[in-house]
Amino acid sequence: MGALAAAVPGLVYGLDGYYGGFFVPTVVPLALPPLLGRFPKVFAQACVVIALALVTWSVIGAVIAMYVFLPSAALLLLAAAAGTRRAALAQGRIQQ
Repeated sequence: MGALAAAVPGLVYGLDGYYGGFFVPTVVPLALPPLLGRFPKVFAQACVVIALALVTWSVIGAVIAMYVFLPSAALLLLAAAAGTRRAALAQGRIQQ
């Protein structure tokens, strides 16, 4: 949820400009990782793939201010490192 929340100001900023249509499809994949919280390995893989795609897109689209999504990519990488496995183990939802 943090990566999605961090992307909202960038989305609002981008929708005001001429290239606003590029900003909406950039934010849509950020909604996927919170839905995968019950599957720790898939969650981590999705976070890494989306973060790497977002970094690549941010560098390519730097001319139209896509760099505003770099904090979201960093948060996704941190979420992949932290993972949901520890929380699920602590709550007893999965076995070790």
